[in-house]
This record gives sequence, C-alpha cells and structure tokens, in this order.
Amino acid sequence: MVDKPKGKTEILVDRLLGWCRKIAEKIGRGTEGHRHVVRTFRKRHPRISRTIVVLVCIVALGAVIVGFTRPKTVIVNIDDSNGITTTSYETTSMRVDSFIENHQIDYVYGQDVIDVELYSVVSDDMEINIQKAVQIPVTADGQTQTITTLPVTVGELLKELDIKVGENDIVEPAQDHLLQKGDELFVRRVTTDVAVEEITTDYQLRYEADYSMSIGKTEVVQEGSAGKVQNTYEVVLIDGEEASRTLTETAVLQEKQDRVIAYGMNISSGIPSGLQYKTKISGVRAVSYYFSGTPRGAYGLPCTYGTCAVDKDVIPLGSLLYIEGYGYAIANDVGTAIKGNTVDLYMEDLRQCGAWGARTVNVYVIN
Repeated sequence: MVDKPKGKTEILVDRLLGWCRKIAEKIGRGTEGHRHVVRTFRKRHPRISRTIVVLVCIVALGAVIVGFTRPKTVIVNIDDSNGITTTSYETTSMRVDSFIENHQIDYVYGQDVIDVELYSVVSDDMEINIQKAVQIPVTADGQTQTITTLPVTVGELLKELDIKVGENDIVEPAQDHLLQKGDELFVRRVTTDVAVEEITTDYQLRYEADYSMSIGKTEVVQEGSAGKVQNTYEVVLIDGEEASRTLTETAVLQEKQDRVIAYGMNISSGIPSGLQYKTKISGVRAVSYYFSGTPRGAYGLPCTYGTCAVDKDVIPLGSLLYIEGYGYAIANDVGTAIKGNTVDLYMEDLRQCGAWGARTVNVYVIN
C-alpha cells in the first residue's frame, strides 16, 4: 500500500520543523551559562522572546520557499521503441510526480518504466528516462488480443502469454524480432493432411493406315473407353485453410483404351461394275491436296474427302464424279492452277496426300 503523497505546504512545514529541531538541539548542547542567560531573558522579556522565535521561523520559511521556487532544469528522455525524444524543461515543481503532472509528460503509471522514484525531489540538471509500453495486437488460434507490453522479443512475449509454437507453425515477425510501436504479431498454425481423389482419363482418337483397304474408306478397329486414376496428395493447411498440395502417389485403377480408326491406303484402278455415267474424261491429272481447319469450296460445301477442285470450263461445279482409285467426288472448288484436264483431290490428312501424290486417271461425270 502506498501512502498518500504530501502536498507542497506539508513538505515546507516538515522541513521548517526539522530545521527548528536542529536549532533547539544546538542550543541544548550549549554551556550551562548560556542556558541560564536564555532562561533569565525569557522570564524577564517573554514578548520579545516570542517575537524573536516568530522572526526566526519567518526567515527560515522564506529561505525554504526561495530554495524550492527557484526554476530548475530537468531533461526528459522518452523512448517509444521507434526512437528517443529528448526535451528540456524549466520547472518549479518540487517532486517528480508533480513535475510529470504539471508539464503533462507522456508517462502512464503501471505501464511505462521510469528510472527515478515518483516521490523523489526534483533537482537542478536532473535527467529522467522513460521507456514507453507498446500496444501489440496478437493473433493466434483464431483470436486477436491487444497486449500492452514493454519492448521485448516476439519469443519472450509468446512465452509470457503461454502461446505454444509448433515446429511447423509460422510466426510473423520472427521470434528474435524486438517488438516496437506499430508491430502486429501472428502465429499461424500449420498442419498436414492426406487427400485422395479419383479422376477419369479420357481416351484418345487414333488413326492407323490400312494398306489392304481402299483409299477413302475408314473402319473403326477399336472402340474407346475412359480410364480411372487415383491420386494421393499431401495437403498443407495454414490455420485450417489449404495452402498447397503435393502429389505423392498415382495408381492406375483402370487403363484407358483409345478409339482406333483405320483408313484405307490401297489405290485401286477400274470402276464399279454397272457404273452409269454421262461423260468419260481420259488422261486427267489428279493431284492430292489438304488444308487444315474447315475450309469451304467455291460451290459452298466443306472441303472434305470426297470433294475435288476442277476447271469449271471442263467439269461444271456441283458435278458428281467417279475418279479411278479415289472413288466418288463432287466438283466443289476451283483453283487458278487448275486448267483443262486437271483435278485436285481433297484428302483426309497429309499421309493420304503422300500416298496418292499425283497420277493420271480416268474421270467419269455421272451427272
């Protein structure tokens, strides 16, 4: 329990009484002759004796007041953890607590640290050092609390708050960081988990050349079916939220099966039995060609296998043709290089183009 601080008047009276006691002691230590003279004087002149005592007290009180009201220089250093601010004061305050109150010094009792006693007497050229406490928001385990503390390291504050930190947990700032004004402290809990998922793998469409099949024909050799794969992941959680996952194992539960289509590469001569036609054009130069994408010919149809480009002055656009070795085709396009008995045959891919190349065939105009 702390006694109530004395006021200025009480302090002055205490000092004056103390001084008077000292004077009395000195008088008491005088010779017997001196004491006899004093007693005789006080009996014969009581009023004068009292007046002398009052005058002595007034003089002593004045000396004390003058001593305490003379301005004194006090240096105050305040460390707020971001820097030290030094200020010089001229004061007539007699005690440190009065000085702090009178000059509105930035000091909070019970939080900040001061290196002098609050009830000590202010002296000239006195230096006072104050370490300010700081407000630190601390977030851990889903809760945030604001802690008032003197500048300490992150690790020291966590220990004081009894907040345990796991081996994989993330602490920001680092535990050796000296906390200062404006800092925030975060403890992020890091855990790991295992996640398993099944995914479906789509089959691919694959073409294979068949030299026993006539060019232009196709056949499904194998139907496709999807596969199944099981992936195992190590999942890293930060405060319960997924931060990352790493694939640790893959197991094939069901193999996928590609869809395979065979396309004919056999170039045959002759025409189908009983073919009816209007005109036969002999010795026609037939050249294979292919464009990626979905182009359309001058006649308006998409350029696909079974269409060709012609000289429209020889073969009208839209005519249905039978071309030896190629099969049926519609005159769908024209070209600046196609003159006279020349046709360009559209192929399904570059491999068919290579197999056909350029050759001379008979063309039958059906209609």
